[in-house]
Amino acid sequence: MPLFDRTFYNRYRREAMSHAVGRLLMVGVGPGTDLRFIPPAVTSVAAVEPVAAFRRMAAALARRHHIAVDVVDGVGESIPFPDNSFDSVHIGLVLCSVDDVAATLAEIRRVLVPAGRLVVLEHVRGDGTMGRFQDLIAMPWSRLACGCEPNRRTIDAIAAAGFDTSGLRSIPRTLVPPPCTPHLQGFATLADE
Repeated sequence: MPLFDRTFYNRYRREAMSHAVGRLLMVGVGPGTDLRFIPPAVTSVAAVEPVAAFRRMAAALARRHHIAVDVVDGVGESIPFPDNSFDSVHIGLVLCSVDDVAATLAEIRRVLVPAGRLVVLEHVRGDGTMGRFQDLIAMPWSRLACGCEPNRRTIDAIAAAGFDTSGLRSIPRTLVPPPCTPHLQGFATLADE
């Protein structure tokens, strides 16, 4: 994965993380790759990760880079933090594989302060031929790629959860190979705020 990240993802990770501010929660932190891109505007970091091996890897990476982070066991559908706990919540390549996207986004809304930011880097369903290709291979791909569903309509789900998506942009062509392209990047805020 490090070569894959250097080749394809690090620039997107860095740009997405630049939108994080204040108290940050990282949902599905995985092995902690995004921790290396935390901007100075972030004052504290917590992370939720259901896989024990990834929690250990993220904690080890944080120690190596002198990053203070509280990595806890949990899933996006049931975030183990109180309401209004975070100024920013980061989702980085995670909504493709959560069991329930709507429940995850509802939990993110719950833990965000009213003026908080949802910081996003996700691969999403493409348009036209790419979208049809993703639909065609979604089931076998999900079995091979630990539950990743490459054809999720993530921007629609974020909007349906009550977020203003005007701060998100689509990156139709990336160096990342199909079916994990195009990408959605930026930040969303609560629409009724």
